[in-house]
Amino acid sequence: MTHHPDFLRSPENVCTPDQRSEDSVTLSGDGFRPRRLEDQHHAVAILVLNEEVPEGIRIQFETTKNLYLYSWFVYRFYPIAKLHAYTCLELALRKRFQAEMLAGRKQKHGPLLKELLAYAIENKFLRNENFEGWARQTLINAETRTMYEAIEEMNSLGLDQMEYDEKNIEIKEIDHDHDYLSVLLETIPQSRNHFAHGSTSLHHQVLGTLQVVYEIINQIYPKGREVE
Repeated sequence: MTHHPDFLRSPENVCTPDQRSEDSVTLSGDGFRPRRLEDQHHAVAILVLNEEVPEGIRIQFETTKNLYLYSWFVYRFYPIAKLHAYTCLELALRKRFQAEMLAGRKQKHGPLLKELLAYAIENKFLRNENFEGWARQTLINAETRTMYEAIEEMNSLGLDQMEYDEKNIEIKEIDHDHDYLSVLLETIPQSRNHFAHGSTSLHHQVLGTLQVVYEIINQIYPKGREVE
């Protein structure tokens, strides 16, 4: 029985962390420290779907979270967790919108993932401001704009250097002028297809996908909506 981390585990080492997990670090209040299993768990434990989300979809999302958690032991579960997140997203979108999208139409097949996502966007079920990714980019825009404004002021005053407090950066309307939804509409179907059609890609940058899927599902099944 091999002990290679990418092959079938032996009963003796089935719960042994993947070496790549043990080599990872995380940023805490005291700086960088080794990442722990508790960090892996906390990252997804906070992603709780609304009670208004149908139970079958919530169970599938919990499966996605477990796949991410168990990637601590089997590193190659990361791309599986990513693909399963997309599968869960498509299930939620189809459950929520397929009937109304197909009303009065004669189609042999239901809408594709991109069509479902586009429908949710076009009908305002999804909004830029409800995504953490949009908020982060807005802040980056404000920081970049502030830096260039400081450089322009420095040049106009003939100064070689000047200081500004990053904590006091003001977010202005122009900083909001970016469409996160259009990015999601293009990248989510592409990424899903990349993994669904067969891929040897391997990386652990998966949590962002789970976050986006969690945000989308909670927006199309918002609190207060009648449970189906």
